[in-house]
Formats: sequence, C-alpha cells, structure tokens
Amino acid sequence: MGADPTEELLHEIASKHGVALDRADPILIVQTLHARLLAESRSAQQAMLEEYRATLEGMLDRWSAETTAKAERIVTASLAASTETMTAQMTTHTTEMARAIRKDVTEVLDQTEARMRRATTVGYVNLLAALVTFLSAIVLYWTLRP
Repeated sequence: MGADPTEELLHEIASKHGVALDRADPILIVQTLHARLLAESRSAQQAMLEEYRATLEGMLDRWSAETTAKAERIVTASLAASTETMTAQMTTHTTEMARAIRKDVTEVLDQTEARMRRATTVGYVNLLAALVTFLSAIVLYWTLRP
C-alpha cells in the first residue's frame, strides 16, 4: 500500500465498483470532508475522554480520602468502645477479686482469733493447774513437815 490515502481510495473504488475516478473528481471533496470530520471528531472525543478521565481520577481520589477518613473514625470508635468495655470489665473483676480476698482474709482472721481464744483458755487452764499443783505441794509440805 502506498503512502497517499487518496491513491489507495481511487484504486479501491476502481477495483470494487469498476469506475475510474481522477484526483479532480468532485466526489473526492466529500471523502476529504469526511476524513477531516472524522479526525476532528476523534480529537474532540479524545479531549473529552481525557477530561472524563481527569474527573474520574479526581472523584476516586476524593472517595478514597473520604473512605479512609470514615474507616479511621470507625476504627477509633471501635477502639474507644473496646477500651471502655475492657475498663468496665477490669473494674468489675477487680471489685470481685477484692471482695473474694477480703472474704478469705476475714475467714483466716476469724479462724486465727478462735485459735488464739482456745490457746488463751488452755493457757489459763494450765496456769490454774500449775497453781493447784503448787498449792497441793505447799499443803503436802505443811502436813508432812516434822
């Protein structure tokens, strides 16, 4: 194929339709106008496509920023809610643990106090027994003394 599109067109018309046209034929004006309109339309559509692409990219960037901001707000709210829940649970569990420890310590102290009372009672009984033994020894000494 040649470098001149008009020559190619003249050759194609002659082979398909059996009509020989020359370069001065007025019908070639229509073909030239058609080619020119197609080129202008192509460049206008390309410009519109580039403008549409720029608009879409701008919208995508804005949506991306909005989505990122919304996701950050959701994550922050979730983190705050989980922190509050965790703090409330820790407070509840700490109170329950303190109550359980207090109960156990109270039971141990009560047991220790009861044992101390028993030990004191045993000590007093032992002291009384020692006193009785001592008095018995004195009585025996006075009675057996010559």
